[in-house]
Amino acid sequence: MGMVTQAALQAADVIVSTGTGAVSGVIRAGTLSRYSHAALYIGNGEVIEAIGEGVVRQSLADALRDDVLAVAYRRVGLSSSQASQVVRFAARQVGKSYDYGGVVGSSARTAGGTVGRVIFIPLGVIQGAAAVANMLSPDSSFFCSELVLRAFEDAGAPITFISATMSTPSDIPGSHRMSYVGHLKSQ
Repeated sequence: MGMVTQAALQAADVIVSTGTGAVSGVIRAGTLSRYSHAALYIGNGEVIEAIGEGVVRQSLADALRDDVLAVAYRRVGLSSSQASQVVRFAARQVGKSYDYGGVVGSSARTAGGTVGRVIFIPLGVIQGAAAVANMLSPDSSFFCSELVLRAFEDAGAPITFISATMSTPSDIPGSHRMSYVGHLKSQ
């Protein structure tokens, strides 16, 4: 396990992480993974990520503030023009809403999928509307790994064979197309 700093990162690197919050624990249990979140590093100390408030651009430091584990990965064979396209795609999504319906859908393909549903039952109306909107226009809203995988698909460099709308953060480090860069934070 090699610890690295922001200086080791390149634009279009992917950071998978685990936070201390209850939602992080439920996502990890529901996906049987040590990771509950994925963000895209865009350079200059900034990331773009899909969080509860929607798709946001913020500093790496702010993004990692509540994380106890954060690991960076890099897409193997990604050209500089593809990396730029990944970042441009993500930047165009800033301001879009969080895909609550998609989170439930992605957790349903895992053994613990029902755990993921528990959080969102009170949001039934929002979830239903989000699910319909996502079917009609997949890029109208995003959850974390969906945003990251769609950005790479848009650049012609998919990370996984799994549909972005059915992905989980653990699909990213589990892909043979990703190489380990290093740990930014470690438990």
